[in-house]
Amino acid sequence: MVVIPRKLPTGIEKGIYFDGYYHDILKFYQNAIQNHNTSVVLLFDGRSGMGKTTLNNQTGIFLDPNFDIDKMFYTPNDFLEGLSKAKKGDYICFDEAMLLSNRSALSQVNRMIIIAMSMIRSKQIFVSFCVNSIFDLDKNIAISRGDILLHVYGDTLIDRGRYAAFFKAKDGSDRLKELYLQGKKYYSYAKPKANFVGSFTKEFVIDDKEYEKRKQDGINKFLMGSGQRETAAAIKKKEVMRKSLLLLLEHGHTQEELAAKIGISQSRISEITGQPAELSISGIKNYYNPYQEGITINEPVQRKKIVFTKDQDAY
Repeated sequence: MVVIPRKLPTGIEKGIYFDGYYHDILKFYQNAIQNHNTSVVLLFDGRSGMGKTTLNNQTGIFLDPNFDIDKMFYTPNDFLEGLSKAKKGDYICFDEAMLLSNRSALSQVNRMIIIAMSMIRSKQIFVSFCVNSIFDLDKNIAISRGDILLHVYGDTLIDRGRYAAFFKAKDGSDRLKELYLQGKKYYSYAKPKANFVGSFTKEFVIDDKEYEKRKQDGINKFLMGSGQRETAAAIKKKEVMRKSLLLLLEHGHTQEELAAKIGISQSRISEITGQPAELSISGIKNYYNPYQEGITINEPVQRKKIVFTKDQDAY
């Protein structure tokens, strides 16, 4: 058991409890961020009211001394903007705020996650997702990119403070991956057995009233945008996608890469971003996959013009 002192929003300083195993894992993650060119992805899931946001925030203040409510986001667009501004060592959180109960929202969130994984590759930051169930997420984050899942649970609605941890162990067994593959069909957490189970305290380390206000504002903002997109198919994805794609283009990605990864045409990307379909791109040695390690681009930049024809305009 490890106790970390923290001044709560009430002004009272209180020790935040961390299980020994979890403390050691978090220290390992801190070392990885500080000394290696990588980022860490933490997943928190469980029924509403079981304490996943509480555990997430306690984890945030441990990993990032400057973590506060301003590093929490509730809509895909805001989250991607937050990632673009993140500095080394920041702990950035996406709180799904019940959005994943909506099928169209689920699709949008999973697209956001794919983009986010491309953005964080070498930023040396901590990224967390608080969701109702890992089984709602795109399989790539569980199988290829998630570092650890903390599944909060309880026998009753008021029984909270416990979690089960799933991750890839030193012996090579990846229980997070196994859990997703075995449990996806029935949303079951029964197999495999967790790496370990732990407990956490109820201290909410950020201002809970401000958190609830911002979360509700995020829900309202998202639902208003969703309603507008559903009334006009031509602008269905425009607002969320436009800024996300522009950010990735600014980070050196090409329209061709983004079209292949997201599953839409290059001309559609041009339409969303307002950039011409005829553009110059750098010669690329290998196809870039954000989930594949070890790819480098080391050849001299060669400019090449690409012109898209009408046949490439379809989705």
